[in-house]
Amino acid sequence: MVFASNRAGGYGGYDLYYSTLTGGKWSEPVNFGATINTEFDEFRPILIDAGVSWNQNMLVFSSNRAGGKGGFDLYFAGVVKE
Repeated sequence: MVFASNRAGGYGGYDLYYSTLTGGKWSEPVNFGATINTEFDEFRPILIDAGVSWNQNMLVFSSNRAGGKGGFDLYFAGVVKE
């Protein structure tokens, strides 16, 4: 599961986190880190099966980070399944 949260310990604003379901229990949320998150807001994450290989997804999200075209822009990143 991927989600946005403004919980304590983030990079600022809303950050993106993930949690995995193992044995019927969700893991503690993990921040995607500075590669994805900024001091601005990252929102509306969705994982898409990239179809490149069995263990790779694409993370698509919106952000109002500096350097965008204005407002919230769409960004994507490759995510490797562990």
